[in-house]
Amino acid sequence: MTSDVVPSGRAPASGPTDVRLRVQRSAMATLLVLGIALVVGLPTAGGGIDVEVGQPASESVAAPRQVRVVDAEATDLARRAAAESVDAMLAVDPEAGQRLVSDLREVFAATREVRRPVPPAPAAEDGDEGTADPDAEPGESELVVPDPDVQREALRGLLVEVPAPTIAALVEVSDADLDVVEREAISIAQLLARQRIRAEALAQVLRETLDVELGLRAPPGATGEEIIAPLLETFLRPNVVVDLAATESARELAAAAVPEVSQVWLAGQFIVREGEIVAPLQALAVDGLDVGRVPLWRAMLVGGAAALLLVAVGGIYLSRMQPIVWRSAKRLWLLGLLLLAFAAIVTGIDLLVDSTGSTWAFVVPVGALAMLVALLVHPVVGLATMLPAVVTVLLVDAQAAGVALFAAAAVLVSVPLTRGIASRADLKRAVLRAGISYPLLAVTIVLVFGPREEVAVAALAGTINGLVTALIVQGVMPALESLFRLPTVTALLDLADRNHPLLRELEQEALGSYNHSVMVASLVERACRTIGADPLLGSVAALYHDIGKVRQPHFFIENQQGIANPHDGLEPEVSALIIMNHVVDGVELATTYRLPPEVVACIGSHHGTMLVKYFYEEAVERAGGDASAVDEAAFRYQGHRPRSREAAVLLLADSCEATTRAMAMSRGNLPREEIERTVDRLLDERRDDGQFDEADITLRELRVVRDTIVDSLVGIYHPRIAYPGARRSEPVDA
Repeated sequence: MTSDVVPSGRAPASGPTDVRLRVQRSAMATLLVLGIALVVGLPTAGGGIDVEVGQPASESVAAPRQVRVVDAEATDLARRAAAESVDAMLAVDPEAGQRLVSDLREVFAATREVRRPVPPAPAAEDGDEGTADPDAEPGESELVVPDPDVQREALRGLLVEVPAPTIAALVEVSDADLDVVEREAISIAQLLARQRIRAEALAQVLRETLDVELGLRAPPGATGEEIIAPLLETFLRPNVVVDLAATESARELAAAAVPEVSQVWLAGQFIVREGEIVAPLQALAVDGLDVGRVPLWRAMLVGGAAALLLVAVGGIYLSRMQPIVWRSAKRLWLLGLLLLAFAAIVTGIDLLVDSTGSTWAFVVPVGALAMLVALLVHPVVGLATMLPAVVTVLLVDAQAAGVALFAAAAVLVSVPLTRGIASRADLKRAVLRAGISYPLLAVTIVLVFGPREEVAVAALAGTINGLVTALIVQGVMPALESLFRLPTVTALLDLADRNHPLLRELEQEALGSYNHSVMVASLVERACRTIGADPLLGSVAALYHDIGKVRQPHFFIENQQGIANPHDGLEPEVSALIIMNHVVDGVELATTYRLPPEVVACIGSHHGTMLVKYFYEEAVERAGGDASAVDEAAFRYQGHRPRSREAAVLLLADSCEATTRAMAMSRGNLPREEIERTVDRLLDERRDDGQFDEADITLRELRVVRDTIVDSLVGIYHPRIAYPGARRSEPVDA
């Protein structure tokens, strides 16, 4: 029990967070981040606009930024042309002249060699003495000059490249003329070696040179045309040759100097328009941009980062502003499940409306998310779903600013409608009002932000949204209430139905306990209302607080009409155990029937850890009045102390109703003063025993509860008036 006022809806301060709760928070956060990353990332990955060269474009594509596309084929052609335009790099061969002179010298040396006299052939058998010169010097007559035919044959073998007429002319020229011819030929060759002669100009240069030089030099006879000119034609080679390495390098430089052939589109400029035949460069530009195409890793990274930010902000908000939700693992799991389901629905709708138009995105049931969170988790948290709703819409479609605005407005409209719901009919009315507002919101947004020609579509989408919201809220809510065992208004209203199996069983097996529970429910509901606690939760908890008595109903005095008290033959310890077990049995039954944990907690604490005083005193009496001989712990309830205001009110109202009913059965009417004394005594006993120490209730609120219970009991056990009639002595309840 607190000494100062604790604001409604705020949980009292507690010790360190339970490790299990931390693990569940971490698991929920991880699942939510990964789930949103997958749900949002997978559908948005890939996609893109496909264009085909030579075919009409299916839609217009504008450049999101400056785009430059290189035409690789045209660039290659231009560079090859530039390389081919570079002339071959020429270099002078300094050895070409030397080889020419050397070749000429070898020709004349060979000619002289074949003329060299040789020994005569052996004499013939007929006594022919050969052709030896009788006038020759002694010793010389032994050598003879080879025959011209022999010389020509020898030269052909030595001078393969030299034409046959030239060889014949060399043989025929005299030794003296041969020296002149050699000198003139080498002189002309040296003159040619000093010139830069290219292959294509070789014949022209030789002809011009010979025309001039042979005319000036006048070699003997026709040797100029028959010997010198043919020899030079045979052995003259170009002395200016192509430098292959330098030429290749120059051509590479020329090709590299040619800029890439490209086309540039400025930001916002259309690369291709719808219906236009796609050119190769346009196709390259669109494919290179990956217009509308998002890599999977990037889509999941963006979705995961946004989800992580939402989880971080949400965690800070809940821990600081909504600790009652922050300390409830099941509410956190439910919140995460609803957000993940909403992301999946938004993604699915986006995939569907891509082919029909973005205005249809107004069917996104954001109101259903907000109303479910408000009803199942907390109204303030329902309002806070505006942020994840807007972020999710923009994550799925960054261009859907109008839909994001609609989502925010729908949350603000829907959540306030959930306040004051006290029945299923109230829920239907709230959903109907929300559904009516959605088409109005959608039409307003389209009229303001456009496109105005889609007003009718927006109105229809908003209407469908209302219908979908109604189906989701009314169809999914009961399942979630049962799955998460949440004490929502509608769930509690279902439990308050007297036809519930547990209440029917209590009525059939323990009618006295059932009537007692109904009376306590009335007291608790009224008292909770006066202090701002949840009257419906308190009333339902009171209806079920004694369901454990169905296991052994006749051991409780209110169910013992017309039978002997079975406790008369039992030991006090056994009787106390039977009495105390109805709390344990009640918790077990409530859990089996999946009652909300808040109701189960009230059942487990409706006696707190109080002493079963009657049997304890009997045990002390049997021990000769020695209280130390009796184990007091064996006579205390094994439940727990009340931890909520509703549980605290139930603990006090239960004992007050039972005690005053027992007094009234023996005494008849009870005056107000006696009721007040009884209630004060019971309140003091429980307060002094520390039963309210863990409850979120103040002393002032306990005083208000005490006064409310007194007023209610006085209304029940007020003095009766005997009306005149046939039996005046029989009182009639007024």
